[in-house]
Amino acid sequence: MPNDDIQDFAAMSAALTGFQLEFLKPALDTTNLSQAYFDYATKATQNEQATVQTLLTAYRAISTQPPQQIADTLLETAGQFPSPQALLAESITKLWYTGSWYPPGSVVMSEVVSSLAYTNGLAWQVMQSHPMGYSPFSFGYWANEPGPLSQFGVDTGSSTGAK
Repeated sequence: MPNDDIQDFAAMSAALTGFQLEFLKPALDTTNLSQAYFDYATKATQNEQATVQTLLTAYRAISTQPPQQIADTLLETAGQFPSPQALLAESITKLWYTGSWYPPGSVVMSEVVSSLAYTNGLAWQVMQSHPMGYSPFSFGYWANEPGPLSQFGVDTGSSTGAK
């Protein structure tokens, strides 16, 4: 896949999730989740009405807008009945937060993408926690108060976000 697709997928995902692009796709990316999620979502939607490529095309048309406006547009938050494209954007958001695939329009998870995806789910960052049985923190970390959400990659408005 072209690197531009992965970079745009990561930037779109930053707007959808509210996380900093540099957190989702760091310069030295040891997990390469952007590629894994792009590949998974592309394969899962290849025969669907909305595909990752159609969503990326919509994102590219509005990519200069502020992240919140991009998210609101792609998720169609102003509408009552989301389009297949908006449901796909929602599925991609869930994928980043949980490491699991929820087919567009479904509230039922179809599968966990991988153990790496699960342990790196953004939900753990928002909770300033980690999944049971796995921790990237050193022993005794719980003795200190957690840092601000921005320290965990959340775009709190003080960074450039997905711009």
